[in-house]
Amino acid sequence: MNKRLKSLLAVVLIAAMAMPMMSCSQLQDFLGSDGGRSRHERRRDRDDDEDDEEDEEEEEETEETTEAEDPTPTATPAPTPAVSNVVNGFDMTDLEYPDHVPTVDEIHPAHANGTVTGQDASDLLDQIECDLLNDSLSADYVDYKIMFDDPSAFGIEPSDVTWGEFDLDATDDIAFVQEKLDLLYTIDYESLDYQDRAFYDKVVYDLELSLYMLQYDAFDYYEPVLDPLLGPQCNLLFILEVLDFETVEDAENYILLIEDTDRYFDELVAFEEERASRGFTCTDSVYEDMVQSFDGLVAQEDDCFLYESFETRLDGIQGLSDADRTRLIDAHNDAMHNSFFPEFQECSDRISALIGSGGVQQGVCNYPGGDAYYAVRFMSYANSTKSIDQTKTEVETLINDSFSTMLSIMYSGDQSWADEYENHYYNLGSVEDNLDYLYTAVQPDFPDLPDHEYIVNEVPEALQDNFSPAAYLGYHLDTFTSNMIISNPSGVNETFGITCAHEGYPGHMFQSVYTRSVCEHPYLYIADSVGYAEGWATYVENYSFKYFCENDNAQILLTIDNEFPLMLYARVDIGINYEGWTSDDVMNYFAGLGMSPSQDGIEEMCQLFTNQPGYGIKYGVGFLNTTELMQSAREQFPNATDEEIHTAYLNSLPLTFEQIQTRMFEALS
Repeated sequence: MNKRLKSLLAVVLIAAMAMPMMSCSQLQDFLGSDGGRSRHERRRDRDDDEDDEEDEEEEEETEETTEAEDPTPTATPAPTPAVSNVVNGFDMTDLEYPDHVPTVDEIHPAHANGTVTGQDASDLLDQIECDLLNDSLSADYVDYKIMFDDPSAFGIEPSDVTWGEFDLDATDDIAFVQEKLDLLYTIDYESLDYQDRAFYDKVVYDLELSLYMLQYDAFDYYEPVLDPLLGPQCNLLFILEVLDFETVEDAENYILLIEDTDRYFDELVAFEEERASRGFTCTDSVYEDMVQSFDGLVAQEDDCFLYESFETRLDGIQGLSDADRTRLIDAHNDAMHNSFFPEFQECSDRISALIGSGGVQQGVCNYPGGDAYYAVRFMSYANSTKSIDQTKTEVETLINDSFSTMLSIMYSGDQSWADEYENHYYNLGSVEDNLDYLYTAVQPDFPDLPDHEYIVNEVPEALQDNFSPAAYLGYHLDTFTSNMIISNPSGVNETFGITCAHEGYPGHMFQSVYTRSVCEHPYLYIADSVGYAEGWATYVENYSFKYFCENDNAQILLTIDNEFPLMLYARVDIGINYEGWTSDDVMNYFAGLGMSPSQDGIEEMCQLFTNQPGYGIKYGVGFLNTTELMQSAREQFPNATDEEIHTAYLNSLPLTFEQIQTRMFEALS
């Protein structure tokens, strides 16, 4: 093999092995902002005793629905009866799981057009949206504080100052989701305007998907909640760091949240223990990594940056008395030493006790009903109803095309690309320097943004080793002045400008600000699919090489470097969780591509995808679907400029890719 080609493949392989570290999407995952619902969300309790009047109203609505000419269909097939036995080594007692992979029509059944029209339909949609936002964001004080500057404007009030409840009983959730779907089905879709149709399309899609997932309680056990890479313990300190104080009550609530960590993580560890008792046991290496993640927190007790940060944030409270300041600092220190850090030691001890449980690394397709679980997870993360088999073919095609393109450039006889490819430096300095440049550079190719501001927060030194070079956090989404770019000084490298394109302009921040300026329904930008968000950000990251590169072939090779690891991740994810690949199969797959990863690297990759089925789909297939949609638009509308295509895409709002294509092509026509 050509020496330079070997070098190219080595770069790609290193990128693939290094990919899993905390990123913007993991922050959003922590905040529960992906579309759809899961019982692993942090949610409030619904008190049936307080809802008598609502129950009576629901009975009346049900009677009216029964009398309708076209009764509302059941959104999902009936679950199989609960079993009381061990299936393939897994204790499925009292757990329900599907006996087949659902079709798209089973998850999204056809239903008759409703009769509610005009302002009544619009008002009903607004009420449903308000109920969904309130149900989701009031359940968790952190979501409540971060998502909106003024949550009360949306009727959102926190039920308690907690991390929420880790509740596996889906009875109330199923009833809640079904109630909202029943109401949505009463609406005359044809009478809705452009904005309301977008909300209707996405919320019905999300709720039907959620209803399928919620009815099978076995699904709760198919992933660990304390994953050593993505679990809540991994970014807990950073999330606490970004909560600001404007009042004494804010600081007091923050302390209550610190104290509630004990209860919340007790629930999470108890769940991991139950998973293990049922046979859904992690491997020893996973448990060891979990323990290490908690030990890392325990080690920070004496000099954690949150002590100083808490005192600094108190400076933001106008009129704070010296007495209150002293009281709050003392209370915070007590909570940290007597509740917060001792809980992490307890977590470490309890997870340590699970080491030696005999867990085997295997894809989720090996679990009872796991093939159905992965199919629905795939649909959610890919943000598309395309089949896994079709997507797999498209991924493999892109991988093969990338190889062909690399070889074509390598053996073209023109080596003018080599110097820039091997010695490029696309970094203009600070985050602000790079974003200032990009803000101007992207203007000919993307729509205009409204006036907005952003702040740059630096990752605390204690967290830098496990944090990506930068991340975007949508903070206070009801304003345009609180966008947050998180910078990791230790991660800055020669392509930091490209990273800033992904996170800032024209990436996550650009898409978030623009969407909020043209979207009338907050649900759409709060519950957007991670496949949509990462698909856009990765597409424009590759697109943004044009603002830095001077040599066209160098630009092509660098974009391949960027996208190739994503495609490998997606293919291996499908292999492990859909086709049942083992680590040997993964090694053989890479060998077939001419790559020789280390055994440790393969094991880490397999661990990631067995712990988090679909992790590679969020990024790789989200990017693939976005890129294919843009290319299709360019082919069908050859006279359209990139600015027109990008504007039509963004104006279509954060829907599924199929829904976007319909709206986007109508606009371009």
